[in-house]
Amino acid sequence: MNAEPGWYDAGTPGRLRWWDGVQWTAHEAPVPAPPAVTAPVSAAPAVAAPASVPAAWPLPGPGWYPTPAGPLRWWEGRKWTGFRIKQGRPGTDWASAEQPVLAWVFGGLFAALAALQFTLGALTGSVSIAGIGMLVLAALWFGIAVQSQAVQRIPVPAGAAVAPEVIRPLPREQEGAGAGWYPVARKTTRWWTGARWSQYVGTALGIRPTFHGARALRILLAMAWTVLGFGVLGALVGIVFVAADGDGTVLFIGVMFIIGGALVAVLGLVLLLLTRFQRRILLLPADPPRT
Repeated sequence: MNAEPGWYDAGTPGRLRWWDGVQWTAHEAPVPAPPAVTAPVSAAPAVAAPASVPAAWPLPGPGWYPTPAGPLRWWEGRKWTGFRIKQGRPGTDWASAEQPVLAWVFGGLFAALAALQFTLGALTGSVSIAGIGMLVLAALWFGIAVQSQAVQRIPVPAGAAVAPEVIRPLPREQEGAGAGWYPVARKTTRWWTGARWSQYVGTALGIRPTFHGARALRILLAMAWTVLGFGVLGALVGIVFVAADGDGTVLFIGVMFIIGGALVAVLGLVLLLLTRFQRRILLLPADPPRT
């Protein structure tokens, strides 16, 4: 059996590390006072098992919990996520990010690129279509950052976890022999009940639902192709300026368009490659695990 998710002594004096039920994560916290501990819990396969757990650590384990706003929301053991169940229907927030800081960074990056495109367009007396696209992407990422931070500011769950039928089987529910976490991608496992796959995966970020998998892949693909298209468009505009054989200013603008477009196109290609990896994580495997 796997050890339950929680804060455990990982061997560093005065520090605890979060065990997500599948593997150790990078998250650490100081030992609460008084540092009382209980008996060891059962070991997890293929990794060093947690040694001991604080008796009164305040954070609850992963699960579906009610929120002050009403809907059930997935608590991953340290913070809230963008997964929620509203009026009996599972879904996701319109936008969410595991790390809001990265969303702010992406928003700032696209805002800077938009400013550059508009500046170059002003120098030539034209409207930058690529700049408008960059501005839209910047607004999208800023919106994601604001939404994600709002979710993570929800108070820590105070009640007991709920087991909604609409999204079962839950992690650790067993329906036959051989139940457990099985690898489905690099550093990613999925819970197998012994009879079927669940909609929950274990990653370095914790246990996550994947009922939104097909929709998430479509959104990721659309975003990747959009970013790639804007990059190619910007590069083509730059080539037109360079080929125009104008003065030094026109040549400089063309080179800037080409460089900016190439960078954005590379980002789009990276997102396309990411969809191949995410497909194995978000979609249920077609076959049972190899035991």
